[in-house]
Amino acid sequence: MKYFLISILLLLFSLGHSQSDSNELDAFKPNPEKESKYLPFLALRHGGMENIEAWKKENTVLYYKELWYFAESFYIKRNHYQEGVYLNEAHIDITRFEAQRKSNEEVFVSIPGCKDVIVLLPENKLIYKAQF
Repeated sequence: MKYFLISILLLLFSLGHSQSDSNELDAFKPNPEKESKYLPFLALRHGGMENIEAWKKENTVLYYKELWYFAESFYIKRNHYQEGVYLNEAHIDITRFEAQRKSNEEVFVSIPGCKDVIVLLPENKLIYKAQF
């Protein structure tokens, strides 16, 4: 009887644990378009495009957390200036601007020659901040 109860408890624990990982993962998954835009920046930090799939399999939750950071820890404010070129967010390695991020307020980052600006979310709005 004792072994039966232990088996049931272990089964319930493992089911609850995998379900919580799935729920956590859902909070971080970007849409596929954003994933394709920002995957190169993440891959660069984990051995290149040829190694990212293996790293993703071994570190699935961390993969989606770091991808969320590259894709969702900022947004683009379009046409902030009247003149300039369109800012292609697929070219933004957000880690370059991390030193400018503030704890409680958004920060506008201007790129010379662009009419759009990068808006960094404040640290208190981030659900994950990559540690590089």
